[in-house]
Amino acid sequence: MSGFIRKAPVGSAVSELDFYGQPAVDTPHLAYRELLDAGPVVWLPRHKVLAVARFAPLRAMLKADKDFVSSQGVTMNPIFNWGAKKSDTVLVSDGDKHDRLRRVLMAPMRPRALESLRDRIREQAQECVDGVVGRGKFEAMESLASHLPVSIVADLVGLPDAQREKMISWSKATFNLIGPINRRSVGSLPAVANMFKAQRGLDIDRVRPGTWAHRLFQLRDEGEIRHSEALGMMIDYIAPSLDTTIFATGHLLRRLADHPDQWRILRDDPSLIPNAVNESLRIDSVIRAFTRVAARDIEFEGTPIPKGQRILAVYGAANRDERHFENPDVFDITRDARDHMAFGHGPHACAGTRLAKVEMEALLEAILERVDRIDVGKPIISNNNTLYGFDALPAELHPS
Repeated sequence: MSGFIRKAPVGSAVSELDFYGQPAVDTPHLAYRELLDAGPVVWLPRHKVLAVARFAPLRAMLKADKDFVSSQGVTMNPIFNWGAKKSDTVLVSDGDKHDRLRRVLMAPMRPRALESLRDRIREQAQECVDGVVGRGKFEAMESLASHLPVSIVADLVGLPDAQREKMISWSKATFNLIGPINRRSVGSLPAVANMFKAQRGLDIDRVRPGTWAHRLFQLRDEGEIRHSEALGMMIDYIAPSLDTTIFATGHLLRRLADHPDQWRILRDDPSLIPNAVNESLRIDSVIRAFTRVAARDIEFEGTPIPKGQRILAVYGAANRDERHFENPDVFDITRDARDHMAFGHGPHACAGTRLAKVEMEALLEAILERVDRIDVGKPIISNNNTLYGFDALPAELHPS
């Protein structure tokens, strides 16, 4: 069982930062700056974990998946981590098992499969923008940012209608439990328990034919995966597939509204749409951090790390590391930010990265075609242990 060391290892910096306190949740970039300035490996005594926040060390750690494993759980919640050891999800597996399950999980999200969805995604994006442009103020997270994930991705997953409607609340609750045991995670327990109860009741006759869920049960019936693996990968589809893209879209809208110079550059050169999406993902990383566990005694960046020690992988901080990104706190859509780590890195990088980008790019294309100016009001920041995003964002799209 993974454990915690009690004091700072020799060679590590120390920070009294409460990474899950309200200030860090509401303004994560300030917490990131503290970690980036402290050192490559930082001891957080409040949480009894080491944190890796700088770009190059974090990238190296995430690639070294034999030394820093996910199969001991990726959360700050010891109860959730204990349960993860019995899980057959891609997220908390390693080695050959992870590679085998990930190939199954990724198949419907590979470039060729997504290409067949592009026209449908573009049509849905145009319909969505047509419904809000020029109508005055509206709530952008519900009416714009949520539209494609709910209308496209939830359909692709294929849960029964009653459960499909709960996917967003299930996702937020799961990401709360990825944090430590605190008010946020305890308050999310009923929703997560409901998700697992629904998951256990799924089977081929309870999901919609032709969907990702249906495919998993078909593979089970063909003997390619076990029943527990089919159920495990349902969580891989359910938990991360909606909120991450929804929040990322909210950040993109706000950044373009707050930086009219960047909006003008984009209007003059729509070929920069992929750049704009990547730059927004970089500067406003939706996932603040997951964890890994040292699989053996290892020295990393001059710090001895004992076997079983949990390490916080701070993706959001790495994306603002000035050692890698020049002027990292500046939103610049001409920047090539393709190597950002908003979706992680290495073998455990987010499986839905391509689909999320296709959705965001399609929505931005539709907005560019119809909109002269984007205005937004003050957002309501989601109170979540792991995700940084908005629960509400007042907006107005002024037609061209």
